[in-house]
Amino acid sequence: LQCTFCATGHQGFERNLSSAEIIGQLWLANFNEEFAQPISNIVFMGMGEPLMNYNNVLKAIDKITSSDGLGMSPKRITVSTSGVPKLIRKMADDEVKFKLAVSLHSAVDEIRTSIMPFNAKFTLSDLRESLQYWYQKTKSRITYEYVVWEGINDTQKDVDALVEFCRFAPSKVNLIEYNPIDDGEFKQASNAAIDRYVNSLERNNITVTVRRSRGKDIDAACGQLANKS
Repeated sequence: LQCTFCATGHQGFERNLSSAEIIGQLWLANFNEEFAQPISNIVFMGMGEPLMNYNNVLKAIDKITSSDGLGMSPKRITVSTSGVPKLIRKMADDEVKFKLAVSLHSAVDEIRTSIMPFNAKFTLSDLRESLQYWYQKTKSRITYEYVVWEGINDTQKDVDALVEFCRFAPSKVNLIEYNPIDDGEFKQASNAAIDRYVNSLERNNITVTVRRSRGKDIDAACGQLANKS
């Protein structure tokens, strides 16, 4: 989807993973000797937009959660999306049991469009309506993934817009540490800006977690995954 802050998005689209390839990643991780125990939670996130591979993602989840598959509870699975309204509605109509996360990063249309260009087509109003529909059908809390950058979305106005966006349903906000990419256009916001978000969200009874980066030292953290030649 060509998000400007994401190295993966700069690569462009090549192809979708098959359901077998998705399941294969979990199988390999479960049998990796470096891990002391099997994978207990799964998030569909990282490279690409899961909802743009809707059928294969749901087919993989069906197998992962089935009694003749891995038997994992769907409540231990989260599908993350940048926000494709008609497919969020479709998930609700399909009565899926897994959890939903949305890569939001701004609740101001102009700002979100500047960093996530597809927002010009799928606006925040469209996204919010689809999420309201999701909540009405599933009664499941919505998680928002949110990176705070210096000079982009680090003001009190940005915080207030996020609080307002979250009001319609029980919400959790993950404030994510930014993992830099080569062009250096984006900078991690100050601790004071992060604290401003945390304090305002908590004051409005919105669950908030500050997520620290893992894998940054080998360019394998969220937003850094890309082919290098």
